Amino acid sequence: MRRQLLQLACRHLLRHKGNRSCTPNVVLWQHRLCSFTRTSDHENMHVKTTQAGKTAGKINIQQTYLEVSHVSWPRSIKLNYVWLRDHCRCNTCYNHTTHQRNLDILDIPLNIQPKRSSIQGEELLTLWPDGHESAYSLDWLWRNSHEVFVNSQIRDVKLWDGYCVEGNIAKVDVYQYMNTEKGVYDVVKSLVEFGVGIVINVPTTVEATEEVVQQISHVQHTLFGGMWQFSNKLEHYDTAYTQQALGAHNDNTYFTEAAGLQVFHCVQHDGDGGETLLVDGFRAADDLKRTHPQSFHRLSTIPLEAEYLEPRRNYYNVDTMLKLHPITKQMEQIRFNLLDRATLRTVPAEEIPQLYEDICLLATKVKDPAGEWWFKLQPGTVLLIDNWRVLHGRGAYTGFRKMTGCYVGRADYMSKARVLGLV
Repeated sequence: MRRQLLQLACRHLLRHKGNRSCTPNVVLWQHRLCSFTRTSDHENMHVKTTQAGKTAGKINIQQTYLEVSHVSWPRSIKLNYVWLRDHCRCNTCYNHTTHQRNLDILDIPLNIQPKRSSIQGEELLTLWPDGHESAYSLDWLWRNSHEVFVNSQIRDVKLWDGYCVEGNIAKVDVYQYMNTEKGVYDVVKSLVEFGVGIVINVPTTVEATEEVVQQISHVQHTLFGGMWQFSNKLEHYDTAYTQQALGAHNDNTYFTEAAGLQVFHCVQHDGDGGETLLVDGFRAADDLKRTHPQSFHRLSTIPLEAEYLEPRRNYYNVDTMLKLHPITKQMEQIRFNLLDRATLRTVPAEEIPQLYEDICLLATKVKDPAGEWWFKLQPGTVLLIDNWRVLHGRGAYTGFRKMTGCYVGRADYMSKARVLGLV
């Protein structure tokens, strides 16, 4: 009887108020649930009232979107109809085994509108014109809203200089690292926050070093091989294969996608020198942004060429020296290698002097002694660095020095960080 009275009241309102009340602004479900059915011209609505339990959701039906709110959300979210149809997660539209879509985007009319939408409990229920029914968890809708996504992409990066960094870097014993989840978690967390992680007491072999790497991901194969070894024998046309000092730099600026992690293990050194140098490239970029914002802007928008050449090999890439995240505009990658710069020809002649000034300003920030962390890499210590952030170098050395290590792909490293809930 109560349902019949409510339905009669709704029909009475529509009959007497005409089209002005055909599109209600906000409908609040407390002890009952109102669902709206659109007619073919998508202008008039028939109001159907059904008995339901209490719900904390509110819905506001508009011409091209739904506005949904919840008592636990700080604000409402807008859900475009075409987006809702595209994101149906029923077994017909989405393969939950492969986590891939089944629905073809070309089968969705861009001006699609639901016949009926309602909230029941903690779900948004939608009936589409072709009779297809979709159900969306309100929690899932909130977690996949634009605002939540943007906030999730903002990284808590801890900038550092040479005076404060060492005590913050994770140094995990190889036994704990190889045998506990916490060991790997601590190293990857340190990589995410500071760009550096260390595993100690590792046997001084290529095999043991590779086992350390495989706790994060598989080894990335490049022209240098998989697990590489190098000394001062010029096996490749690269200054790393000499006894010369190396200034702080990133590797692979000539690759379309530079390696995500770089791994170093000094397994033998019979001589002096060869200290390792690390610099936080994001700190250097941040310093430049604060003191010379226009230089920062130019280096994050003007592409520069980099190359690696040797017989039968020609690697080349063109990209900005400072790369920003496309959503958050935070620093995402620094590509700083003054030795691998190709011919400068990406800007017209009148812009060359300013660009040289910008590069020199950044180089000054990188080479600031206060930002340099120097230490001796001893046999048994495996050093992992984020090659998209941390610049590395070394002092000149004497005697025989043998290093082993490898690269890990950026996508593979970030996959591990996501699985651990760190990004």
